[in-house]
Parts: sequence; structure tokens; C-alpha cells
Amino acid sequence: MRYYLPYLAYITAFGVIPFIFTFALVGINLKEAETMLKLVPLDTIFYNTLVFSLTSAIVTTVVGALLAIFVDMVKKGKRLLSILVMLPYSIPFTSSALIWSISLYGNYGWFSYLFHIPFDPLYLASTAIWAVTGVNIWSMIPMSFLIMLSAFRSIPQEVREASEVDGLTLSQFYFRIALPMTSKAFLLSFLLQFILALGNFDTPYVLTQGGPGFASTTLPLLVYDEIFLFVNFSGGELAAAVLGAISVIPALLILLLIKSKRTPFPSPNFKIPNNIFKSIVYAMSIFIIFLLDFPIYWMFVIALRPNIYDFRSPPVLLPTSIDLKYLSTCFSSSIPYLISSVVVALFASLLTIFLALPSSYEIERKRVLWLLLISIFLYSLPSTSYIIPLYLFFSRIGLLNTWWALILSTPVFTATFAVWIMFNFFTSFPRAYDEAAEVFGIKRKIIKIITPLSRTTILSTFLLSFIFNWHLLFYPLLLSDTPYNMGFPPKGAETITIFALQAIGDETVNWAALASSALIAALPVMVISFFTIDRVIKSDSKSGLKFV
Repeated sequence: MRYYLPYLAYITAFGVIPFIFTFALVGINLKEAETMLKLVPLDTIFYNTLVFSLTSAIVTTVVGALLAIFVDMVKKGKRLLSILVMLPYSIPFTSSALIWSISLYGNYGWFSYLFHIPFDPLYLASTAIWAVTGVNIWSMIPMSFLIMLSAFRSIPQEVREASEVDGLTLSQFYFRIALPMTSKAFLLSFLLQFILALGNFDTPYVLTQGGPGFASTTLPLLVYDEIFLFVNFSGGELAAAVLGAISVIPALLILLLIKSKRTPFPSPNFKIPNNIFKSIVYAMSIFIIFLLDFPIYWMFVIALRPNIYDFRSPPVLLPTSIDLKYLSTCFSSSIPYLISSVVVALFASLLTIFLALPSSYEIERKRVLWLLLISIFLYSLPSTSYIIPLYLFFSRIGLLNTWWALILSTPVFTATFAVWIMFNFFTSFPRAYDEAAEVFGIKRKIIKIITPLSRTTILSTFLLSFIFNWHLLFYPLLLSDTPYNMGFPPKGAETITIFALQAIGDETVNWAALASSALIAALPVMVISFFTIDRVIKSDSKSGLKFV
């Protein structure tokens, strides 16, 4: 039996065909789609997209590598420091944007106050795209850190010992040896962050909705605006096709990078005394960790205190008294949305494991590498590359605004990611187990042998998939329009990220409502993330979460 056939059928139906149809639909209505070019400032939108994507990729890759060096270098507290760095990953993009909307608020937000910014950069055309980019960098740093830390931990111990015997300083070890040895991971981090930022809809939409004017509009926002604001499907199809075409280039580079055996990388000989090098790395890393974690602390403080302390200058940074009124109100209102998020995240993650486990095992054992490459390519594409054909499909069969639409569509990202991760795990999975199954005639070895021995990797991948599905905003925003009706058959599929987004509507000045909504959306997945992070940061064969 070819175990990868169900997975191949799935990604063909929900990935390959929708991607092709995105371009086919443009060809059908090309003249109508061209009218979009005359109505929007495309040069500004392309500029914003490039600034947002390229700046995010460069900064997150460099900062993630620095933090990975810091954690790799310390003798004690690696686990605690890793959790502190990974905390922003546990916050959904919607919650992240809500937190930062009250952190950048003139002289009243903690960030504006500490760094003496007398205005809100989100509301000025000259600074909006840079502010949105900064928030995106904050939320993406943990992924680069995770990739680089797993790469550093894979460096053989004898290499480290040899560098000490040769009298190399820490700076020489990391710049001459460690970074060149992990160059594939470094470049992968850059390309992956670039392409994820290229398709990022959530952060710009929640923070500014592309404003003021088109000052922070990117291509993913243009797709949404054309379809749902201007009811111009042809224009949306054209924007989605352009974004998909642009994304093909970094996606192909990722494939070439993964297939390559060696990657050229500079190895400067920076000979800095260890005490000075440690001081520099420690000081920079502690400052960055403060910036990573203080917004989360701020979310808890704002959500749990009376709102009379909100508009104070200087802001009240320490807890004063506890007021659970807004948190309690938000929780009771959020129950239908929480139910949808739990159902969608749970079943989409289970579908991810069902599809990815047997297929990744067979891809590695039988070297079906073309399927691995297709998986990585599909994962690398932005969600706008698929959404319009999927929207039309679910609309035609009557599944819009149901859990089914989200459960069936989102594994195109989580299952392809899981196949990539599990493939790397099975490359080091002992073949003796396969031989034993053949010798003893064990049938259904995937269920009886492979699954039990892979349970650590399965659990980690499941939890990562659950977190990803919990974070979703773009698909629920387009494929649902009402909350769960609390009845049967179930109807309504708006998730907790939609609930958090609604808090920014008419209650923009009510910080307690914003922070409470952000906390309600973030808290369940934060608890899961604490359990997951310790597994994810390991790079040995027991964890199996390796990117290269």
C-alpha cells in the first residue's frame, strides 16, 4: 500500500488545484481585473509589501541567531530563557496586534512612553508601515530563534571541544565555525520568514486595516479589500495571482536550499575576548527579551486592573488593584467563539497527523522526494494563493460558515509543515524496526510499530498544528460570518480570533476590553505552548523537530 496516497489526494484537492485555479480565474476575467490597476496605488502597495517582508525577514533572522547564540552559550537556565524568547509565539497574531495597539498609543502606551514617542506611529502615513513591520518582527522572532537554536544544538560536541583545544575564542567559534556550519538553517530562516511575511494578512489588518489611506496596505490586504469591500472578485483574483507568482521565487529557493549539501557562507575571524563578547551578547539579548515579554505582561496588567488607570501619563506600569469585570464579560461573550476554535483546531490537527505521519514515513523510506518538495512549496505559498477557489467551492456545496470549511482547508498548511518536520525525524529513525517487522511478518507496522515509537514527535507536531490553527484569522474571516449557534446541526464558525478582532471596533479607547479580548484569545494556547516549547527546543532524535 502507498501510505502517501491520502495525503497526495488531499494536497492536490486543497492545494495544487486551488493554486492553479487562482491563475485560471484571472485569465477568465482579465479585462475586468485590470480595472483594479486604475483604482489603487499599486506602486505604494508593492513598496509596502517589500518593506514589510524584507525588513521582517532580515531583522528576525539576525535577532533570532543572536538569541540562539545567547541561549547556546549559557551554562544554566537554557530552558527558562528559551521559554521567555518563545513567549510571543504563543500569542495569536490578533492578540499581538491588540496588545501593541495599546502599547503604541501616544504617551499613554508603555512603548511610546519608554522610548519617548509623542505620537501613535500607527496613525501617521509616514510611519504606519514601519510600526506594523515592527510588530510583525516581534511576533516572528521566536521562529527564527527556534530554527537557529536547533541548528546550533546539532553541532557535534567534538567540534566544540576541538575549538577549545585550538584556543579559539567564543566569537571565533560562532563566526568561523558555528554560523558557517549552520548556514543552511540561517538562510532557511531568512527565506521562510520572508515568505511568511509576504503572505501575512493578520498583523496589518488588525493594526491599521491598511491605513491611513493605503499607507500600510500590502498585497494580502488588497486581495481581501477587492473581494469583500469593493466586491471585485476579478481584482482580488489578480492580486492573489500576483502574490502567488511573487511567492514562487522564494519557495523555489527554499527547495534548492534544502536539496543543497553545502551553502557558501562568510566566516569572519572576529577575535573578541570572551568576557567582552559575553557582555555584548548578554546585554543585547536581555534587552531584546525584555521587549519580547513586556507586551505580554502589559496585556495581563491592563486586562486585570480598573480602566481608570488607562489614560495616565506617565502610564502606570505596575499592578495596582484587580478588576475582573471586563475579563468576566469577555469570557462569557466568547464561549461560542472558543467552542469553534477548539473544534477546528482539534480536528484539523488530528487530520494533519492522520495525513502526515504515514506519508512522511514512506517519503523518507522510499525516497519519494518529489512529494516532499511539493509539500514544502505549498507550505511556502501565502494563504491568498488558495482562498478564492476554496471560497467559491465551499460556497457552491453549502459549507460556508461551518466548521467543515475550516477543518478541511487549513491542513494544507499544517499537514505540509508536518510532513517536512516528520521527514527530518524519520531520516534518523533506525531501519532495524522495519527489518524486524519484515522478519516477524508484522502487518500494519505504521500502527503497531512506527506510531508508538514516534509518539514524542507526533505529540509535538500535533501541538504545533493546534497552535497554528488557533492563531488563524484570514480563513475564518473569509469562510465564516457568524458565531456558533450553540445548537445542532452546528452552524456558525467564527473563531476566537474573530472575537478578539471585534473588540477593536467601537471600543478602541477601552483598553480593558481590548486587553481582555486579547487575553481570552491567547490564554488557552499559551498554556499549551508552555507544554510544547520544552519539546520543540530539543533537536535530538527523541524530539525530531529539525528543520534541516
